[in-house]
Amino acid sequence: MLLWLVMLGAIGATAGPSFAAAGTVPFDAQQIGLGVYRPEFPDDLTVLNKLEQASGKHLPFISWYALWGGWKSAFSRADLDAVAKHGSAPFITWEPWAGAGGDPAWSLQRAILSGANDAYITSWAKGMAAFGQPVYLRFAHEMHNQTYPWALDVNGNTAAEYVAAWRHVHDIFLSNGAGNVRWVWNPNTIGAARASTYLPIYSSLYPGDDAVDLVGLDVYNTGPNLDWGAPYWRAFSDALEEPYRALTQVSNKPVFLAEVASAETGGSKAAWIADALEQQLPASFPRVRALIWFDVLKEENWPLSSSTSAWNAWAAAAQSATYAPLASALNI
Repeated sequence: MLLWLVMLGAIGATAGPSFAAAGTVPFDAQQIGLGVYRPEFPDDLTVLNKLEQASGKHLPFISWYALWGGWKSAFSRADLDAVAKHGSAPFITWEPWAGAGGDPAWSLQRAILSGANDAYITSWAKGMAAFGQPVYLRFAHEMHNQTYPWALDVNGNTAAEYVAAWRHVHDIFLSNGAGNVRWVWNPNTIGAARASTYLPIYSSLYPGDDAVDLVGLDVYNTGPNLDWGAPYWRAFSDALEEPYRALTQVSNKPVFLAEVASAETGGSKAAWIADALEQQLPASFPRVRALIWFDVLKEENWPLSSSTSAWNAWAAAAQSATYAPLASALNI
């Protein structure tokens, strides 16, 4: 059983390559918001409280997943109120399974563009509007190089249909007064691919700046045991550099790293965390404005509690003035 440790400590790190996309705001005028995803959020925030106690820093974002026809399917004002009471902002990954349950006929056309789920979408839009406070909504994420039923080339889905489906859902929210929702468009990363590989894919799937508030990426150091990332130990900068370069050519929106984690096997997770939070952010990736740690024991030992040194590295880095205590300070 993993133990949640609350000791503080400083971990050394070496700086990685530095580059910035043209036209970005100087980073000394910005802060970054940190958050955590745990499968028990937002029902149980015990672990979040321990993280905040360890670093002495309030975490602006609380992350969870809501599946159409599955976990957290129905809009819940109580969930949003619990997060607001904590003083954080909700970050919800809204997955349009549409109750697919393995239905081979599921497609973007059938489930969204046909209007079949408009009433359901409207129920969320009206609930969000009534809540009134900012909610960060990551809709239909990782929409390529995946087997999700909303993904490109799955069940006949096209890039044009993905864009149309996104805009359809976005329009329903706007027409119901949910202007408080911050839309996070989050494509997938592809191992060690170059930016030239990412760029045409990202461009074809981007819904447009008028329907997107933030652009997202997921950053995993999978270590040597997994083959869906890069099957070796990768520094944070190595994992992020190429997709970030492509993403910041597609849009000038702020970047939200919606899933970030490192394995323990293959190197020092503590040094990886310290390098990411103390060296690479903010200097090497100035568009990044938020980061969610994927704190789940799943394919690898992702949780910050995987070792005392990893926990200490996060707690020490989070204390920096780089990291805002409240989402409202970020202006995103």
